[in-house]
Parts: sequence; structure tokens; C-alpha cells
Amino acid sequence: MSVERLISFRMTAVAAAFRPRPLARNALGLSGMTALGQLTFVLALPLLSRLFSPADFGLFTIYLSVANIGGPIAALKFDSAIYSASSREEARPILALAIFSAAIVSLGVLGLAALNGGHLPGALTGAPATLVMLAPAGILLAGLWSATSAWAVRCGAISTLAAARFLQPAVMTALQLAAGLLGWSAIALILAHLASHALYSSFILIRTLRADEIRHIFLPRIASLAREANRHRLFPFYVMPANVASQLVANAPPILLGSLYGAALAGYCGMAYRVVFAPTAIISLSLGHVLTATICGGAPNRAIRALSRKILIASATFVAGPVLVVGMLAPYFSGLILGERWALTGQVVFAFSILGAIQALAIPFTEITSAYRFQRLRFSVEAATAALVFAAIFCGAALRFEPLSTIWLMTLSGSAGAATGLARILFAFRHRLEKDDHVSEFAPASPVATS
Repeated sequence: MSVERLISFRMTAVAAAFRPRPLARNALGLSGMTALGQLTFVLALPLLSRLFSPADFGLFTIYLSVANIGGPIAALKFDSAIYSASSREEARPILALAIFSAAIVSLGVLGLAALNGGHLPGALTGAPATLVMLAPAGILLAGLWSATSAWAVRCGAISTLAAARFLQPAVMTALQLAAGLLGWSAIALILAHLASHALYSSFILIRTLRADEIRHIFLPRIASLAREANRHRLFPFYVMPANVASQLVANAPPILLGSLYGAALAGYCGMAYRVVFAPTAIISLSLGHVLTATICGGAPNRAIRALSRKILIASATFVAGPVLVVGMLAPYFSGLILGERWALTGQVVFAFSILGAIQALAIPFTEITSAYRFQRLRFSVEAATAALVFAAIFCGAALRFEPLSTIWLMTLSGSAGAATGLARILFAFRHRLEKDDHVSEFAPASPVATS
């Protein structure tokens, strides 16, 4: 090889080494756009906390809890089956099934809400009936959020997903600020959330669907839906209750604590949850999408192992560690930043930060259980964590603990369950890769084959 060719070859190699890798670009782009969107809400918190009372945020938090818990029920978690599809053509009827399921279940919830009225138990009986009537719409849009997110990941439309992740919180925050400045009630907070989620799913579908796919997805044949439901029946049997358990851990405590100690405490919990888990939504969830997309794309196991290690380190460095630091400092600054009537929020943030740090490590690996069809494992992990969390709440209530003591007992119990579950998932993940490596000595193995 001539000197000129050798120099040219080495310069090309050096340039390639410093060129951003596609996975890094996807992770940074998705995390960055999500961060910008979430940052709009974080920056608006001091103003929103002065425009709306803790009781207003308490009602909004209750609505979010109902919508987030009901979302996976509405879609029956068929959206997670999209990750296990081997191609876009195979994923398309699953998306149709998820949308159809969300619509039917939400209509059923609306009928029940219309029949039973707008009464909530305990200290929350003053909640307006409008809250109950809006909840089915929130459940539908939460189900569509999950389905369209999974579709974007499976299609490799990470840039579209990133743009949607920016638009949703930014539009919601703008609408909530406008409502607060106009002196509107807590219902305006809910309507802003509904509008922003409708925009999120619409944006992804418009950007990712081809013209010939629209009819197949929105006007599917019932026989085709029935076949898909039968093929992926383990998802509603195991993944749906697992996801419901996970959402219960994240969303039901404000309802229970508010019922026990008043709507204001639900507001404190809702505000603290947003502060603690915003970095999780910004970074950890984005990293999880990149890992899942890599597995669905058929990357070699060597690359999957390397990426999973980097993701675990990144989650610990950029999410879990900072969340713990913010939690320790929050009691000293919450009153100054949010206003004196929100001072207790800092103590709740401190308690939640323990669970938030563990969840930051676990969330990137949650959906690999769908890609590898570890449905039973995911159910057992989430169910155990939920059992610990709610046992702690009921124990604190039975022993007449102070609200903050009950919250600490809940977060410590939940953290223990989440840490144990993460260890189990990582062990199964490593064992599956080793098994695939062994099989590949004789025949190619699919990363999404049924186990």
C-alpha cells in the first residue's frame, strides 16, 4: 500500500471513529427533545403553583392517576406486543388491535362513569362529577400514547418520537399557564392534558403511517383482530396486570393518601412525583426506547450487551445520582421556589427520591421483557413491588402514622421491591443472550423468538 493510500485510509478511520454513532444520536436526540419539553413544565412550576392551589393540583393528580392506571387496561397491553413483531407488516395489525381495544374499553368506562356519577371516597368526595366524566377520555389517550410510542420505536422513527416528546409537555404547559392566567379551575389542567396527548398520538401517526396503511389500521377486519388477539393473548394475561401494578405504584398512592389525609396531600405528592420522575421520563425512558429498538432491529448480542452496560451506567450517572442529590436538598428549597404553602413538598420529594433512583435504573430494561416475551417474569416483578407499596400504605394507616412517615415507609418498601425486580430481569436478560449465543453456533436465532 502506498503512503498516500495509507494516510487516506487512516484519516477515514479516524473520521469514522469520531463520527456520532446512530444509537448515540438517537439517544441524545430523544433525550434532548424530551428534556426540552419537560423543562417547559419544570420552569413553569413556580408560576403554576401560584396560579393553582394544592387542592387544584390534587384533583389533577387524581385524574392523572386514573388515566395512567387505566391506559394499559384500555389497550390490554397489546401495544407491548408491537415490540415483539419481526417486521413493520407484522406490527401493523397489532397496532390496529391496540387502538381498537383502547376505544372499546374506554367506551365501557364512559358508560360506567355515566351510570355511577362523580363520587370519590373519603376526603375527596368534593371532586366534581366532570372529573369522572373526563377520565375515560384520559384513559383512551393514555392507551393511544403507549401504542403510538411502541409503533414509532418499532418503525425506527426515533426523530418523530423525539419531536412528539417535546410537543406534548410544551403544549400542555402553555395551555395550563393560559388557563391559570384566565382564572380557570382545576378542570382546565385536565383539558390541557387531554389536548396535548391527542396532539402527541396524532403527530406520530401522521408522520409514520403510509396512505395504504390507514384503512388497515382504522377499519380492520374483526376476524383479523381476533386472530391477532389470540396470537398475543399472553400480553393481556400477564403484561397488562404487570403494567397495571406498575402504574398503581406510580399513581394510586396520591389517591389513597389523599383519601386518608386530604386532597392537599395528593397535590403535594403529585408535585413531588413530577419533580422526581421528570429525569426518568427525560433520560431513562429514552434510553429504554433505544435499547428496545436495537433488539427489535436484530442487532447482534455483542452489541446488545455493550449497549445495555452503557445504559445502566448512564442511568446511574445522569439520573439516579442527581435525583438523590435533589431529594436531599429539596426540603431546604421547596418553600422558596414553590411558595410557602408548598413547603411540605420538599419532604415528599426527599422520600420519593429513593424510589425514583431505583426506578431510573430499572425503567430502561422494562420493555425488553416484551421484546423477549418474558411476560410472566414482568408480571411477578411488578406484582411483588405493588404488594410491598400498598402493604406499607395500609400498614401506616392502620398504625396511625403521620402522613410523611407513611410516605417514607411506602417508598422504602417500593425501592426494595424495584431493586429485587431489576436484578431478576437483568439475570433473565443475560441468560437469554447466553442461550442465543449457544443456539447461534448451529442456526441463526431471532432476538424476539418465544421463550
